[in-house]
Amino acid sequence: MSDLFSIAYRPVWTVIIPSVVALLILFSGKRPNARESCTLIGSVVLCYTVLSMSPVVLKYGPIQFIWFNLLPGIDFAFKADALGLIFATTSSCLWILVSIYSIGYMRTLKEHAQTRFYFSFALALLGAMGIAFASNLVTMFVFYEILTISTYPLVAHEESPEAIAAGHKYLAYLLTGGVFFLIAILMTYFLVGTTDFSYQGILKPALSSTSKFTLQIVFFCFLLGFAKAAWMPVHAWLPSAMVAPTPVSALLHAVAVVKAGVFGIIRIVCHIYGIDLMHTLGLGLVLAAIAAFTIIVANFYAIGQNNLKRMLAYSTINQLSFIILGVALLSPMSITGAMLHIPFHGFMKITLFLCAGAIAAITGKKTISEMAGVGRILPVTLGAFLIGAFGMCGAPPLAGFISKWHVALGAVDSGYLFFLLIIVVGSLLDVVYFFPVIRRAFFAKVPEDETLKGDLEEKVEVYAGKKRGIEGRRALYLFMIVPLAITAIFSILLCLFPNIFSIYDLAQTAVKNIFGGV
Repeated sequence: MSDLFSIAYRPVWTVIIPSVVALLILFSGKRPNARESCTLIGSVVLCYTVLSMSPVVLKYGPIQFIWFNLLPGIDFAFKADALGLIFATTSSCLWILVSIYSIGYMRTLKEHAQTRFYFSFALALLGAMGIAFASNLVTMFVFYEILTISTYPLVAHEESPEAIAAGHKYLAYLLTGGVFFLIAILMTYFLVGTTDFSYQGILKPALSSTSKFTLQIVFFCFLLGFAKAAWMPVHAWLPSAMVAPTPVSALLHAVAVVKAGVFGIIRIVCHIYGIDLMHTLGLGLVLAAIAAFTIIVANFYAIGQNNLKRMLAYSTINQLSFIILGVALLSPMSITGAMLHIPFHGFMKITLFLCAGAIAAITGKKTISEMAGVGRILPVTLGAFLIGAFGMCGAPPLAGFISKWHVALGAVDSGYLFFLLIIVVGSLLDVVYFFPVIRRAFFAKVPEDETLKGDLEEKVEVYAGKKRGIEGRRALYLFMIVPLAITAIFSILLCLFPNIFSIYDLAQTAVKNIFGGV
């Protein structure tokens, strides 16, 4: 029995833990305190399980567990390697904070169907862990689809016509992408007889028996399969999904869903095709061009938004393509930056969404034009928003500076200085759409008859022309304020100490394996 809890079983336990949590949530649905306790305890246990594998992987290499055989050359198997741990660490750590935040948010707004919400959220983490530790494409596909299906009830949570339409669009894009993903998997298996991830790729031998064009078609099937990465033009589902509750937006943008998309693209580029084959087929430059186009266009869309969450949605599309650009440049430095940006962007973007949700829940304000003086009403919340915004722009001492710097150096190393220009212009455009929010929140004049339309539903008191901070007025508010303050602090700490949670060591190990074939 003790063998079941040995390190060799840890990748499997990361899937079992959220499954058990989901069942416990269902059984305790009529007891909110028990239901939310299950969520919190499960998230902490999952995070500990994931973090416990990092020292082992860094010292001894990947932890592999074969559950059962599906077909010749295909096992339903898990492998905890350095790249998978980066994604899993991001998702498991942030699940704790989003779970705490959800208690304050859902109870403050008296949301309906809270048991369904927490149940679906646990299933989404099950999908994310399976994707992170999948040993091959088939196992990844199973959990990729679990993630898609489990997040549909979250997107359509409000059950309004707008929410239902957003949910249908979400399924249409992602299930269609799943079809392309399956086609790509079948073609890969037909060409090489396996779907296992390998440090130097598995498709290179296929060049001797098939055309370059066929391999290029397979790559684009994979790319369409990972529509969760929201590269243009397969991005439209993401802004529409902003009708969902803020914790869901955090799940979509920072914790699991979109990160699963860019994580999958990194797996395909590095572990199915490999760096050499990507160069041979000229796919790196094509992928970089798609990413560059998305970065610029998404930024312009963000500039034109008034709804705060939709603006943040387009910011996410831009930042995801920044990760894609990093891996597309095919240099050790740029791929390191792409891997680092998965957790770094996760902490910064979740800060921004949690802030947007707190603003809406407490004050009722959802648009940028309404933000005048909110920084004086909610100083901690808007202070955290300021930190997240600077991080998105790549300013030191925020974590975004470290990852963007690595990708910029990678662009120089690869010789594609045009993409260095894209990185600089994209970061400047980030400033353009974040600046109006900061200016209005902290410096705009507030009407003296300002009335909150959120949870308090009262007129804000004015003392000497300044609004009174109200974040500590209710205990439930602290369930929102504390998590966003923690993610903001970590957005700084990850710049000053990028090896927190062994993230930098994991990225370096993953890149060393890719380029060294270790």
